[in-house]
Amino acid sequence: MGRPTALLLLLLRAAASAPCFNIPPNSTISLNLTNRAAACPVLDWAPFATHRRLYLGHNGIGALKPTARAGKALEVLDMSHNELQQLPPAFLSQAQRLRDLFLQHNRLRELPAGFFANATALQRLRLEGNPLAAVPVGSLPARLRLLAVACRCDVVGSVLGACACRRPNCTAPACRCLSDRGEFNASEFHEQQCRHSVAVLAGAGVGAAAGLLLLLLVAAGVVLRCRGRGAAAWRWAKREPPAALAQPRYISRTAEPGVATTTTATTTTVGTGACPGPDYENIFVSPCGPPGTTPHGTPAWQRAQGSPPAPVDDEYFLESDGSLGEQPIYANTQRPGEDDVYVLPDE
Repeated sequence: MGRPTALLLLLLRAAASAPCFNIPPNSTISLNLTNRAAACPVLDWAPFATHRRLYLGHNGIGALKPTARAGKALEVLDMSHNELQQLPPAFLSQAQRLRDLFLQHNRLRELPAGFFANATALQRLRLEGNPLAAVPVGSLPARLRLLAVACRCDVVGSVLGACACRRPNCTAPACRCLSDRGEFNASEFHEQQCRHSVAVLAGAGVGAAAGLLLLLLVAAGVVLRCRGRGAAAWRWAKREPPAALAQPRYISRTAEPGVATTTTATTTTVGTGACPGPDYENIFVSPCGPPGTTPHGTPAWQRAQGSPPAPVDDEYFLESDGSLGEQPIYANTQRPGEDDVYVLPDE
């Protein structure tokens, strides 16, 4: 298994290092190799160092060797419709005579900063059909006459300065953007498509924010209104307790063996000589008793079950929020053989 694998690796390396083209001899001026190779993963630039015009489009070129340098005599270079993803930073460092550079329809995502600084004679540059986000226009020469990029707002926006040509001794180049819909003036495209889209998006954002703020204000108003109604209902409930819950005020004590009971207006004093167990039964003195009472005013639970026994010497206080004039204050001191005594408050 080891020998076939090693042989396969050697064959792959040999294929990668093999020249992509058969270059004819004595072709030092112009060389057209358009659509001559199905694929060229890495192109060795050494055979092209002395050519003046090179046409290498439609060959599936994936990359140039990092040491590749355009020759000093090169005037026209066409590497369009390939698979280039990047270029060596110093590729144009000696291309002082280069006038036309065609790199359209590749896979270039970025160009090195200062890439065109030494290509001072450059007049036509085509970059459309690449996923470039920006073009390093700071290094573009003043002689540039044509600049073509893709019709996308990011890359078109990056070349507007070069298209306006605000530098001294500069003639504005013809800036074009190309897409499947056709060819457009780059400045007009940016004005109509990019700035208008930004304004529309900004307006939509402002409208959405205003709508959201309005909804929040309405929701806050509804919440505050509901809370206000709840608070008002709670206050009225406190101020106006139901008359059905009104109870008389009283103090009662349970008598013990040998303890006598004395009754006053609000208290019952316990003495000696009384019988064990509770000596009273609480009743309502009112023409109409509260809900849950019999027609005589006695609570139904008292008639059905009787009063619960009270512990010895315990005091029970039951207060009502109603007016004292509506219910009597009484003490029942009934004993065996005695009449009922009711003490009413002074009015």
